[in-house]
Amino acid sequence: MREAAALEFGTFRLDATKGVLWRDGELVPLTPKALALLKALVEERGDVVLKSELMDRVWPDAAVEDANLSVTIAALRKALGERPEGGSWIETVPRRGYRFVAPRAKVSPTLSLAVLPFRAIGGPSQPHLGLGLADSLIARLTGVERLRVRPTGAVAHLAGAPLAPLAAAEQLQVDAVLDGTYQRTGQRLRLAVLLVPRDASLEPWAAQFDADMSDLFAIQDDLAERVTGALSARLGRWRGAPEWATRRTSVEAWEAWLQGCYFWSRLDADGMSKAAGSFGEAALLQPAWAPPHAGLAAVHVLIGFGGLVKPRQAWSTAAGCAEHALQLDSGLPDAHLARAWVALYRDWAWADALAALERAATIGPRELHHWRAFLHALRGELDEARAALQISREADPLSAVALALQALLHQLGGAPDRALAASRRAVALRPEHALGHWYVGRALLGVGRDLEALASLRRAVDLSGGGLVMRGEVARALAVGGRVEEARVLLAELDGLGDSLYVSPFLRARILCALGEAQAALGELERSAADRDPWITLLRADRAFDGLRDEPRLRKLDSLVFAR
Repeated sequence: MREAAALEFGTFRLDATKGVLWRDGELVPLTPKALALLKALVEERGDVVLKSELMDRVWPDAAVEDANLSVTIAALRKALGERPEGGSWIETVPRRGYRFVAPRAKVSPTLSLAVLPFRAIGGPSQPHLGLGLADSLIARLTGVERLRVRPTGAVAHLAGAPLAPLAAAEQLQVDAVLDGTYQRTGQRLRLAVLLVPRDASLEPWAAQFDADMSDLFAIQDDLAERVTGALSARLGRWRGAPEWATRRTSVEAWEAWLQGCYFWSRLDADGMSKAAGSFGEAALLQPAWAPPHAGLAAVHVLIGFGGLVKPRQAWSTAAGCAEHALQLDSGLPDAHLARAWVALYRDWAWADALAALERAATIGPRELHHWRAFLHALRGELDEARAALQISREADPLSAVALALQALLHQLGGAPDRALAASRRAVALRPEHALGHWYVGRALLGVGRDLEALASLRRAVDLSGGGLVMRGEVARALAVGGRVEEARVLLAELDGLGDSLYVSPFLRARILCALGEAQAALGELERSAADRDPWITLLRADRAFDGLRDEPRLRKLDSLVFAR
């Protein structure tokens, strides 16, 4: 389905439906209230909008004074700056209201495209290569005006289990898909691509490339330009691929890095081990190439989260890898992302983590904004979290991760039924992904449906390969449902893993709290903070501890973790 038309004025572009504003293609940071106010003014095509009407539209459920409106108008004027011909975009009409000086103009709708993982023909399948070819093309196409390309995460589940192109277009809700195949014989590579429109106003297009593997990056550049040319009648000019997407390295290092990304995406212990080996091989082949070092940082962040090593050890290794990657290439989004997690989990430096996430999202794929949403949600900044999540969902409206975050925001906002609905949509989109089932289980617990919650959480355990987090969630659900002995047995089983794995004290505290052992739970939370357990950053967001919020020990922990 084509995305709605936007509104533009000067060098600005406002998506009035989604509530986001760009200047020359860059996001303009505005509060949700300022965005709502701008939308109300721009939509009136230069007419005066009364103060009372603006206050009703922007603050519909709150009693506010004129000062609130004046402050928001001032912030909006500062963000917009002056018009090219001079003067403010927003004119004050004394004793009446405000008028937006420029009439609104419509922009052509964007075109949405998905690049499917390339399929092997006439030879053995190499899933990492098929997905890597798609990923490289996705990155190169981000420079095309008014073309919205679904991120790699939106198509990765189709690697190895492809759909027919039109079925994939329907599932991914795009105007067209690029379907590709590859045939590799030694160092020779043959690529064939087909643009399959879902939209009748687009023309199909096909191309074929034969080359040596050593020419692979030039082929990818040529393919991106030719795809853009095929769509040029419906799009603006191509500003060129982002610099980080076109860095050159050896094909051998690139393939080793691709294998690392493929193994990392499995999110299990075996995958992490293999990913570390592949990233390490790529780094040895090309020591001055940054992506393998950023990949190693990402591996150690997940290792720290999964309890495979003690958190402080994981953060130390991740920090070294991230900083080395940034020294090699300060424009690499993945390196800034890794730096953000180190700042958050090792240092509790929230402002530094947010700055690194904003940098990653500015220079990299727009779906990275969902991590900004996550960070704001952890701090209880729900308006900021919603705005960041909306930007992410523009890039991938079907993201299961984004829907899980949406569920979290509904839960924090006191809307458990809406949290459950968002979680169920995440499961419908990715039934094989443990994350959605986990959030469904949590949401069902929140509305008192304990037996259904247990079923969802046990499914999450199965899909995660028996992960500690999911097993801990089952233990807590048993305790909440009054099945105390079963909960204690499962807690003891988790504790028995402590010789080989790091069992998060935070997760133990959630179970103990449900068992009514408040002081023991507080002790575990204090140990979690001392260990730099990453889960302690969820302290404010986790409703499991609502009954302890007035405890001095918990207040002290909150001040400690969220001070920076």
